Amino acid sequence: MTNLVPENIKIDTAHAMCITGLVVANKPRSILEIGLGGGRSTDAILAGIDYNQLPYYYTLVDNWLDWNGVRPAEVLAPYEGRLKVVDSDEKDFVFSTTERFDFIMSDGDHYLTDQWFDHVYDNLLNRNGILVYHDINLFNEPGSFPNLARIYHRCVQLGLPHHLFNTNSLPGEQCQRGLLVIFKH
Repeated sequence: MTNLVPENIKIDTAHAMCITGLVVANKPRSILEIGLGGGRSTDAILAGIDYNQLPYYYTLVDNWLDWNGVRPAEVLAPYEGRLKVVDSDEKDFVFSTTERFDFIMSDGDHYLTDQWFDHVYDNLLNRNGILVYHDINLFNEPGSFPNLARIYHRCVQLGLPHHLFNTNSLPGEQCQRGLLVIFKH
């Protein structure tokens, strides 16, 4: 990804590496990413896809709120031909698609995404799939989204296999923002 995007919009490096590892290990054929943001998670997913060397179908959904509602052609240029871009609000896409996915990366609507978590898990995620949410910040820091913690608590309530990665070990890391990885068996 280019330097057109501020670092605070991008997913942190440690979590991006985790996403690459999940893709490499799970070998998804159908991938959904909600929210491009800074493109670091897209780059991480594509790195895993490249490593696996398997056929895949990759859909990226964004309403371009981070870009004042305008699709950023210069930011999307490196991804041309590698993924399908859908211009849509997250909620509209989630409730209109009939597709199912092996891997879902959600870093889109931080204000409302918790409201349709059950629908995404039950209806969009394939069996043996992985669902990832970024910014599941369980702390009340400035810039946090406490509603996203509801997804974590829902996983606990339903007994869904999951892990929350939210620990920093190096100066400058942003792991405290939280990466929630949920598995479906």
